[in-house]
Amino acid sequence: MLNEFLLLTIAHIIAVASPGADFAVVLRNTLSAGKKAGVVTAIGIGCGISVHIVYTVLGVAVVLSQSEMLFNGIKIIGAIYLLWLAWQALQSRAKRAAKNYQPQSVSLKNHQAFYQGFLTNVFNPKATVFFLALFTSIVSQTTPWWIQSLYGLWLVVYIMLWFVVVAWVFSRKKVLDWYQTHGHYFDWGMGIFLIFIAFKLFLG
Repeated sequence: MLNEFLLLTIAHIIAVASPGADFAVVLRNTLSAGKKAGVVTAIGIGCGISVHIVYTVLGVAVVLSQSEMLFNGIKIIGAIYLLWLAWQALQSRAKRAAKNYQPQSVSLKNHQAFYQGFLTNVFNPKATVFFLALFTSIVSQTTPWWIQSLYGLWLVVYIMLWFVVVAWVFSRKKVLDWYQTHGHYFDWGMGIFLIFIAFKLFLG
């Protein structure tokens, strides 16, 4: 179980380091409404992740109890999707820093920032397939559901803390410029790891 936890953690660390819809909404709210808005958005994203975790853990158990063939079909679809994400990630290139960047000043209430983060994550189909693929490839079918729930709780806490840090760090222009020119390395790392997970799904 320790190996499962470590592999899930590594996969999630690499995945969230690569820009996506969640990263974009945190960055946008941080740059437009300030660091506090970005932090609240990050909390909303963490709560959104919990929704995916709940139906992933429960859904995998239900599918397993109903049909092994259906379960294997989901694994194959998830593997193909991860390979597609990997291909996209490996296409990433450096971007030029925004020379004329000026932070905006937009009024964004806490509940608005929270719901933006929450809804962005909940309605992101990539998150659905990503977590389903991770749990079907890394977590053993014999792992108790309550252990899987603890895995999920850790992932929720981690992603929430990660995006809080993103909001704090990217409120500084120098960091934003550096990420624009070097962030593609994170994408490449994610792409390689996703290929590994995809082949694990195919072979498992």
